[in-house]
Order: sequence, then C-alpha cells, then structure tokens
Amino acid sequence: MKVLSFFSKFTLICNVSFAVFAAVNKFGHTKPAESGKEVLPELDFLKNIIITLGFSAIVINLMMCLVYAFVIIAGKKNLLPKWLSLINFLFLLYQFYFYFL
Repeated sequence: MKVLSFFSKFTLICNVSFAVFAAVNKFGHTKPAESGKEVLPELDFLKNIIITLGFSAIVINLMMCLVYAFVIIAGKKNLLPKWLSLINFLFLLYQFYFYFL
C-alpha cells in the first residue's frame, strides 16, 4: 500500500501548510504594512502554495481520515503508521474548529 503511505504523507504536508496558514492568519495582521513595501516579495510563490494547500487541507484530510476508517474496519491496521494517522486526525479536529466554530 505505497499509495496509502504517499497520500498520508501528502496529507501531513497539507496539514502543516494549514497550520502555517492559520498562524499567519492569526498573528500576521498585527501591524499594517507600509505602502509599497513587502517584507519578502520574492516568496510570493511559496505564500501562494501555502494558502492553496492550507485551504484544501480540510477536504484532503477528511478524505484521508475516511480512508483510514475503511482500512481499520477492513482489519488491515498494520498498513498505517499509527503516529501519522493520529496526527492527521488531530489536524482534522483542529480544522473543523477553525472553519466551523
């Protein structure tokens, strides 16, 4: 099940992007920037990737947690790294809290 392992790791990357997005969203707007000055304008590409992965993380994570549930129900628990599935599930709980509460 290399596909499951790949998508689990991709989901973790999306969740880390979501955490960065949420932190910047909460703490990044403390001071308005001066007109015409950006802190790091050459990192616009990285910022766009983080925003895109951060927004899509809840959908990707929800689908991956459903796959985890189906694998557990099927009785193939040893296919999943326990720490990775637990971290992804905890991120899903935080994402529901962030978006819906």
